[in-house]
Amino acid sequence: MMAIQMMTSLLDEINRQASAAQKPAIFSTPKSDEGRPVFSNMLINSINTMDTMQHQASSQAEDYMTGASGIGLNDVMVLMQKASLGLNFGIQVRNKLVSAYQEIMNMAV
Repeated sequence: MMAIQMMTSLLDEINRQASAAQKPAIFSTPKSDEGRPVFSNMLINSINTMDTMQHQASSQAEDYMTGASGIGLNDVMVLMQKASLGLNFGIQVRNKLVSAYQEIMNMAV
């Protein structure tokens, strides 16, 4: 949960600084109606997907522990592993974004 908040705050900071700076024409932001994916939308969607996976895994684990019918231990374990892998991937992406951001901020202008 903390990683998702950090990724969201990093994205907000990048958007704030990008909107404050004068952008050259070659760095124009693609519009979604042009059929091209927008990076910020893709990032937000992936964060939401990770959050959904975490909630599904937690609720299914709780259902299994309370004895709900139709839920097997293997299903719970698979969902927990998917959620864990998704979170680990998100953390690695966040680390790379922070590293790239710090590198850009340390560049001499």
